[in-house]
Amino acid sequence: MSFESGRKLGLTASLIAVIMPVIGVIAAIFLVLSLFAGTLSTLFNFGSIPILLVIAGIISFAGFILFLVAMHSLSQYYSEPGIFKNVLYGFIINIVGSAIAVSIELFIIVTSIGRIAQGAGAGTADPSVTQFIILFLAVFAVAFILGIVSAVFYMRTFNKLGEKSGINNFKTAGLLYLIGTVLTIVGIGVLLLWIAWIFAAQGFYSLKPSPTSTFVSSDSQTSLTGTAQKRFCPYCGTENTADSVYCVMCSQKLQ
Repeated sequence: MSFESGRKLGLTASLIAVIMPVIGVIAAIFLVLSLFAGTLSTLFNFGSIPILLVIAGIISFAGFILFLVAMHSLSQYYSEPGIFKNVLYGFIINIVGSAIAVSIELFIIVTSIGRIAQGAGAGTADPSVTQFIILFLAVFAVAFILGIVSAVFYMRTFNKLGEKSGINNFKTAGLLYLIGTVLTIVGIGVLLLWIAWIFAAQGFYSLKPSPTSTFVSSDSQTSLTGTAQKRFCPYCGTENTADSVYCVMCSQKLQ
């Protein structure tokens, strides 16, 4: 993939990460209102809004895949494997952590309901509710820690991309992403994560290919690289060795 395709995919993924939460919030508001006011319209009703939320979640996941592909392309362009490796590690941690958390939560819910039902049938008190709360908090703590670890990898990706491209918006996005993940426990972190993707989108929009280095002397069309002298073709600009007579690219005679 080319630099331009990587830039466009990164921009698309960032815009998805910015737009989808807004759509999700709007849909959630309509869902809450529909619970009290009944069907709001033929489009936003109790049945269609959850479907819209699911679609938004699927599109958001697709955006993360596009982001992975974009980082792979840009890591090759800048010859910096860390750009892709860090985001891949962060993505894997998110997926594995989410799968583990969901599995444990489902197990806790099923076993707790079963114990509560047995306790109610026997007419005795059952500490399952307390156990459920404790286990729920434990799972939340593990998921929170894994989220922070993942955010560190994402921050490293943005930092390396910022160093290679010279665009500080990426470094700002990485810092906000980490801080936002830490502060999700108090709610404001979600807003910081959203702002982080805005900075990332601005970075991808401003991303330009690295200028090619051309060392040409106006007199002799030669240049020194370290201790070895090299000649440049006056017709096509191709670099040749110091003892070359004809250009290796266009076969024109070097002067």
